[in-house]
Amino acid sequence: MTRHKLKEVAMRLFGEKGYEGTALSEIAKEVGVKTPAIYAFYENKEDLFMTVFREAMESYNTFIQELSEEQKELSAKESLYRLLSRQYEFYQQSREASLLVLRYVIFPPIFLKETIEEAFLDSDKLLTNAIEQLIVQGMEDGIIRDQSVQLLVDAFLNLMDGLSMQYFYYTSKEVYERKLNHAFEMYWNAARS
Repeated sequence: MTRHKLKEVAMRLFGEKGYEGTALSEIAKEVGVKTPAIYAFYENKEDLFMTVFREAMESYNTFIQELSEEQKELSAKESLYRLLSRQYEFYQQSREASLLVLRYVIFPPIFLKETIEEAFLDSDKLLTNAIEQLIVQGMEDGIIRDQSVQLLVDAFLNLMDGLSMQYFYYTSKEVYERKLNHAFEMYWNAARS
């Protein structure tokens, strides 16, 4: 229970205040334990941070990969669009994890940069493979024109990244969904047969 609560509070505080702005004593106080109690679970602040960061990345990957069951019944266009809307659902349901990952992928603490990049690249491989499979299937089904799969994957990943930023810029669901729909329409028009 304490370990879970420590991670929960750490995720929120690291996301809100940054790595440097969050003290272990602050996390401990909010959980209702003394600072030394943290060391029963984590080696140091870096260990707690990286545990929370990796778990946030894993929760995103799991959430996105749950789409694979739905994809069996959807076209490539529907599956790609669903991937974008699923990302949006994750942001809404897991705002603290989303904020933490986005903040540290873009602005990692210098001494953690390499470790964060490794964790991100592991996640990126899973996502890239899923998108590639959808695009290849769309080409095989004749709804995506024959062109560079890598080009379409990279463009889609950039679309996802851009929409990630848009989510945190706009609090209006209607504005975000309009931007998502317009961006996807432009992508699809370039990809389709």
